[in-house]
Amino acid sequence: MKKKIVFVINHAAFFVSHRLPLAIAARKAGWDVHLLIGQPGSDIMEPLAEAELNRLGVPYTRLSFRTVGLNPIWELIGMLQLLWHVARMKPSIVHTASPKGGLYGGLASRLLQVPCLVVAISGMGFLFTGHTDGLKGMLKRLYSALLAWVCRHPNMTIIVQNQDDKQALLQSGTARPSDVILIPGSGVYLSEYSTARTNDSQRLIVLPARLLRDKGVEEFVTAAKMIKEKGSDWRFALVGTADYANPSSISEAQIKAWTDSGFVEWWGHRKDMPAVYAQADIVCLPSYREGMPKCLLEAAAAGCAVVTSDVTGCREAVIPGETGDLVPAREAAALASALSKLIAEPDRCHRYGTAGRALAVARFDIDAVLETTLNTYDKLLAGAAVR
Repeated sequence: MKKKIVFVINHAAFFVSHRLPLAIAARKAGWDVHLLIGQPGSDIMEPLAEAELNRLGVPYTRLSFRTVGLNPIWELIGMLQLLWHVARMKPSIVHTASPKGGLYGGLASRLLQVPCLVVAISGMGFLFTGHTDGLKGMLKRLYSALLAWVCRHPNMTIIVQNQDDKQALLQSGTARPSDVILIPGSGVYLSEYSTARTNDSQRLIVLPARLLRDKGVEEFVTAAKMIKEKGSDWRFALVGTADYANPSSISEAQIKAWTDSGFVEWWGHRKDMPAVYAQADIVCLPSYREGMPKCLLEAAAAGCAVVTSDVTGCREAVIPGETGDLVPAREAAALASALSKLIAEPDRCHRYGTAGRALAVARFDIDAVLETTLNTYDKLLAGAAVR
């Protein structure tokens, strides 16, 4: 019987951005691949992702659950649909990623006794960012309790992207130590960025991310205003989509007000990210929490200096004082200070970029990520065979 893997992910855009190379590699290794996804998180990104899946012939089925949806009826329908599809497909492995995909896919795998389960924790999402009191706190506790039950699956691997998440899982007793492995991010095709950097400074700082408050977008704009009001001619660009169905999303009206002020530019979604990084001297991500932000891996591969928050995920994407600088989250003044100092020291900025490329080669090569993950599948299959 052919090996079969089912991916369960919040939506197609995340899968294409972070897991599509893995699905292609698995298919080349002899796996039958299918994708189960929830409702779109972006009216811009989701059609582009669907087109890419169709072009590559990756089959997918859309279910009723929503990334940040709290409607119990739609969530229940989505969960029942997921159970039906997984029972029908009878996969050897279910591989989940994204917070809701991880929970629902994990629950289905335990209930249906799927032989092997992979839970990839790439970030804990909206519930675990910012204030967690009231309803949000209650949902966080419920999510954590259900995840702990999922992690009692007898033949599973939990993939984390940073040491903080690994320690949190182990210290809370959520996961067994033997089940947890660390893979630092989704990986980068290094060859796409090997000649991406231009020689001359463009005096440009970019924030490449979904435009959410939790990504530190407001702090970035405030820092840009502080720096430009002191006479700097450097440019600050937001590069990302603003239409995500997320409570932390920033409205297009707000973004237009920022761009009208002249302090920042908004480039929207860009498919040619290597070309974007080629123009940037500094990549800035003042996020509140991450798994292992892909944009910082790409920035390193492109030879860009980095300024990011000293928070889970972000801090492990840089070597402080060597490939970039860390600043406290939610502090625009500290961010402006760090950026101003780096702007004033072009030699240090260049050194950071050179060291960042070396870091990407050593730690973020996508080929290593794919090999480790495929080996994980094989080990789980071997474990299922002897049970």
